[in-house]
Amino acid sequence: MRKKTIGMILLSVLFTACGMCSAKSETAELFGSEDLHLTAQTVTVYEQAGADDVGQVLLFENGFEMTVGANMLFSDQAFVWIRPVEAGYRGVARIDHDVYVYLEGNVSVKKGITAKATDIQQVVVEKGTSLVTRFVATGEVFVKAAQRINAPMEEFESRAIYKNATASIVPANPRPVIVPGAMVPGIEIAADSKVAVAEVEQRGGKESEKPKPVRVRDDLKKNYPINIVGIGEPAPSIESTTEANGRRVATIIGRFYLWQAQDEQGTLLEFQADNAVLYYQGDDFQAGDNAIEGVLGTGQVESIYLSGNISMTEGQRTIRADEIFYDFVNRRAVAVNAELRQFDVNRSIPIYLRADKLRKVSDNVFQADGITLTTSEFYMPQISMTASQLVLTDLTGVDQRLADENAKAKYDGVLYDVSAKSGDFTYFKWPKIRTNFANPDVPIKRLSVGDSSSKGASLESRWYLSRLLGLKEPDGVDSDLLLDYYSQRGVGVGADVEYEREDHFGWFSGYMINDHGEDDLGRNRKNISPDEDWRGRFTARHRQYLPYDWQATFEVSYISDRNFIEYYYRNEFNTGKDQETLLHFKKLRDNWAFSILTKANINDFQTETEELPTIEYHQKAQSFWDHRLTYYGDTQVSRFRESYDSKDTQFAGMPEQFYTYFSSRHEVDMPFLAGPFKVVPYAAGTYGYDDQTQFSKNVDNNAVRPDDSVMLGEAGVRLSTMFWKADSSIRSELWDIDGIRHVVTPHAEAVVFDASDNTVDMRDVINFGVSQRWQTHRGSDVNPRTVDWMSLDLDATFVGDPFRPNSGAERFIWNNPVVPTLT
Repeated sequence: MRKKTIGMILLSVLFTACGMCSAKSETAELFGSEDLHLTAQTVTVYEQAGADDVGQVLLFENGFEMTVGANMLFSDQAFVWIRPVEAGYRGVARIDHDVYVYLEGNVSVKKGITAKATDIQQVVVEKGTSLVTRFVATGEVFVKAAQRINAPMEEFESRAIYKNATASIVPANPRPVIVPGAMVPGIEIAADSKVAVAEVEQRGGKESEKPKPVRVRDDLKKNYPINIVGIGEPAPSIESTTEANGRRVATIIGRFYLWQAQDEQGTLLEFQADNAVLYYQGDDFQAGDNAIEGVLGTGQVESIYLSGNISMTEGQRTIRADEIFYDFVNRRAVAVNAELRQFDVNRSIPIYLRADKLRKVSDNVFQADGITLTTSEFYMPQISMTASQLVLTDLTGVDQRLADENAKAKYDGVLYDVSAKSGDFTYFKWPKIRTNFANPDVPIKRLSVGDSSSKGASLESRWYLSRLLGLKEPDGVDSDLLLDYYSQRGVGVGADVEYEREDHFGWFSGYMINDHGEDDLGRNRKNISPDEDWRGRFTARHRQYLPYDWQATFEVSYISDRNFIEYYYRNEFNTGKDQETLLHFKKLRDNWAFSILTKANINDFQTETEELPTIEYHQKAQSFWDHRLTYYGDTQVSRFRESYDSKDTQFAGMPEQFYTYFSSRHEVDMPFLAGPFKVVPYAAGTYGYDDQTQFSKNVDNNAVRPDDSVMLGEAGVRLSTMFWKADSSIRSELWDIDGIRHVVTPHAEAVVFDASDNTVDMRDVINFGVSQRWQTHRGSDVNPRTVDWMSLDLDATFVGDPFRPNSGAERFIWNNPVVPTLT
């Protein structure tokens, strides 16, 4: 739920009720009658069937220029939405144009000396990359382009610029929840009021994940009536007057309560204040004796200025401020010296957010100046975070927000001149931090202090990298900055980045340290001096899922010396994947797989077999002859090169030339049932080729005459059966048992071999065994699962030849069906 989102998300909750009002109430006073000029090489007009009131949707490409009054904006491309709106000025009706503009690529803005006449509101979403602006054009609209294209709206919705633009400027209706049982006055909504609507549908993703289409109110332009009643004694007084331009003004002196409906679901906007000034037209607002009994005033107003002990509430949100100006027509506002108190359910603590000024720039872009965020209600908090400015964007989809009020919100915020304080003492400062508010907003992620004999006193820290760089971190990305200090080693810096998307995932790790210590690697490996002072690693792993069942894996791993990973990344050294540099392509479909692997050694202290390349093809359980026989095949061809440790004397003088290895094994089974037994007679043949190291040792590990080409034949039979018994009455909380099923699987296998050369000969084998499993149920009644509670396996193996002195049970050459002769 949104109310559970921690940190600065409270700011967005505040701004949803309290926004920015930088425009005056009358569009004629804002812009006069200045025309809007839009220019580009190509303009595409997107048509929307059955949406006459939605207006024009235009896409400008190949150099965009917009001029309105003395304002000029430039970009590579732009999305412009122009919607006609009815306006009135001094009793004269006319048509103005509500204009949304999203600019993308090489964005620049130029204002002339007379730009005050057209003070359009602009929000930089990404400096120099994208910008959002909205204004009301009161003159004519002119479009100039070398090429015009007409296209359906569905085509535009699939483009990236549309998704970027709607994430920044599509109007949204906040829908807070009224507390059950709250005493709120009834509101009568005019039955003939009209609300423009537009269909908004989010496309993409799996079919099951697509949200249902939701009808979204177009900016909720409907101006519901307000109602005002007095609080306490003496009763507040209200007086009305008329300005020279015909606009009506009402003043309220004394404590009062004001409420207004926000939508037809009954959401309320409520104010309490000591004084106020209201602005309205004609007889839209009835005050004093003209109002209904018990009400100081009722009707439609354009805007209001409030002062003195202000409390502003929308649903469960309450803001206190010294001054608020609220525009009821556009639902924008500015609050001065505002404070919001919210309870963080996740951490079970209250959070106080204070700001010198809070503004709402557009329906999902907000700004704040002079921010303090703390968990203390005192004026001088013990622990707090401050920032000079915040720009916040609500990235939650419009349809998602309105369809599910409990949906998890997504935010992107940029804080400027950030300071973390303890009382008056500032212990951390940074010029710019970017955050998604999913985690605590202080950029430090983890801090640990320690001491050891080999590192000395240590201070290790991990920071949110994207926040420190002021960059927007995409979904599925987790990036950390590592800053460490070791008194006996030096200062280390690095970065870890993990990412995962629908069609790829990967990991990157880089670290560097100016090391002036000695490594301690175990009881007999102490005080080892590194070869170089500058030590580090660079490791990157990426997997990409490609069309037609292909996947590509890329890895690169550079290490400064042989002991770096073992000393600084002990867990990764003991249990992690080998440090390799490779490129692997694989296609897996049904029961077959094809792969190409290229692997190189870029660390001169490692001994490794380079594969340049290795090609493999595998096929499993392919039935033929009317399903009487089953085929298995595994083939590998490789171009190898042995890369040796340059400082290991054991390999001194050994050649590193290329050589070829080839292996191919083919097996045919004939499975059938004999009563309760499964019987599988089979025959297989293997061919192997190695033109460098060759096949030079026999099954007893004795050297024999080498051979580079060998063949191995085998035939045998596999037999197995299974029987079981279950008893559901056996239960035990101590052993977590809910019924027992005992499964017994006896099996046997006999194999004989015939080789072309004794270097690949194998001993004939007979094996008998029994596998036992005791299974029980675990999990809930709704989703129970069967697990192995205990197992017991027994095997006995007999070989055809007696063991010789240099051999033992471990010297059996058991056939590996993938690489059968590579030993």
